[in-house]
Amino acid sequence: MNPSPDNSGAETHADARPALRELRPYLALMREHRGWLGVGALLALITLLAATGLLALSGWFLSATAVAGLSVAATQAFNFFTPAAGVRGLALARTAGRYGERLTTHEGTLRLLASLRRRLFEAIEPLSPAALQHAGQGELMTRLGADVDALDSLYVRVLIPSLVALCAVLAAGTLIGIFAPVLAAVAILGLTITGGLVPWLAWWRGSADAMRHQASASQLRARLLERLQGLGELVIYGRWASELAGLSEQQAARDDIELAQARRHALANWLSHTLLGLTLAGIALLGVMQMSPSASNTVGGASALDGRLLALFLLAVLGAFEALAPLPLAWQGLGRCLSAAARLNRVQANTPAPLFPAEQKSAPPEGDDLKIQQLNVRHGDTTVLDDFTLSLESGEHLALLGPSGSGKSTLLDVLCRFHAPASGTVTLGGVPLESLEESTLRASFAVCPQDTHLFCASFADNLRLASPTASDDTLMAMLESLGLGEWLARQPEGLASFPDEGGRSLSGGQLRRFGVARALLCPAPIVLLDEPCEGLDRASAEQVMTAILTACQGRSLIMITHQPLGLERFARLALLEAGCLKEDATPTTLNTGSRLARLMARA
Repeated sequence: MNPSPDNSGAETHADARPALRELRPYLALMREHRGWLGVGALLALITLLAATGLLALSGWFLSATAVAGLSVAATQAFNFFTPAAGVRGLALARTAGRYGERLTTHEGTLRLLASLRRRLFEAIEPLSPAALQHAGQGELMTRLGADVDALDSLYVRVLIPSLVALCAVLAAGTLIGIFAPVLAAVAILGLTITGGLVPWLAWWRGSADAMRHQASASQLRARLLERLQGLGELVIYGRWASELAGLSEQQAARDDIELAQARRHALANWLSHTLLGLTLAGIALLGVMQMSPSASNTVGGASALDGRLLALFLLAVLGAFEALAPLPLAWQGLGRCLSAAARLNRVQANTPAPLFPAEQKSAPPEGDDLKIQQLNVRHGDTTVLDDFTLSLESGEHLALLGPSGSGKSTLLDVLCRFHAPASGTVTLGGVPLESLEESTLRASFAVCPQDTHLFCASFADNLRLASPTASDDTLMAMLESLGLGEWLARQPEGLASFPDEGGRSLSGGQLRRFGVARALLCPAPIVLLDEPCEGLDRASAEQVMTAILTACQGRSLIMITHQPLGLERFARLALLEAGCLKEDATPTTLNTGSRLARLMARA
């Protein structure tokens, strides 16, 4: 388990007040999908207008029908069919518009999120281990998943509903204003305060909690993912109970934030409905006053209002309020979008400048000689490699020994250009590594790190990542040479079988040998292996060692190990301690009192 640093406090503080400008990259990204998003917004507006019109027309129709029923003559003169057809038409328009709006809006949103995930992955993928030291796997997975998902509400719950709500207020005001301008002014004022003041108060009072909730949820998700990945070790060493207590405490803190958010949302709902009630009461009161001819002179000098229209006005306001009701919760949660956007922007800001030249700056390497001179590598303030000098002739096999933390794996990272040295030079065939374009460098090294990952593809496809043209017989022969023949025979479809996610269907030793097989299949002239025999019993380790040396005949080999097994079969031995090269000799020229000689004697 490699948990990310516990930076919850810093993260929460950093996310406390991100500015609205954090959303600019995502607003710009919407232009790529403006077709789907624009049609969705239009259909949402049509749906709302149809719903508002349906309510208003239904209210007028009921009122007019009741008045028409007061006399036989009025009943015969009243046109029942046109309003009824209008009601049916608006009902059908609302249903079709809602279906189309949901279809296009969600399609556009899903396309937008897919583009966002692709952009984020393209920003993460080229980052070197040094650039990713501040975040663990769980943290990155959280940002690729939960933080991106949080941004879907920016369009679906904030932008489009706010735009539709504005149009709803204008539509209701226009409809009422045709018949009663004074009542229209009251309606627009009440709806504007309800749709503007309440969401703003929800944003002002609730955005900080929303940001804290997003940061807390992301940290909890990342921590839980990392702890579950190391569940076996935590249980074995008796640490799971304390970790579970910490997770429960973090969950309780998140629940407290959710409770505060729920209280603010309830308060916003109460305020919205109170303002709606006051608006409806004002319209009803003024409408009744305008219905009396004697009172019309006191109410804006307007003519007497047709009483059948009052229900239309009230229901039109209720229809417009339907668009305003979701806004307080949406704007209260806008802080989640800002927090997620700020976190994603920080990940993308870590994208390094290109470390490889676009074109080869120098002549191609002449041969495969590798020379490392006075190399110094630091991780922060810690010196990992100190004045390290080593050379490897073409075709030479070198075993690099040393305790954990001595800098062995860092050396491989430098050769792969995952880490940039503070000083010193590394040349391949007389050409500095930094002068090589990436394809040339990658073609020069076959690397097997300590952690082997299997992709969601067949075992054959995973192996052919190293050698695309290798036949099935070649792949099977390589696996059998590494002691994986019996394992392969148990697979239901042999090489065509698929592993579990990340290779979990293999044991640690099988997964490590599978990674060695992939590296040995690569035709690169220099092979770099990091602890290929770790976790294997002696018989299996000897078999793997034989397979490695056989496959590397004619190729250069640097094998990192802390086991003395098979050292006499290497042309060179080197000992690395605390970042310094302590010994460099052949098995036949070792001093009897040297550390390497004592290690070989123990083997």
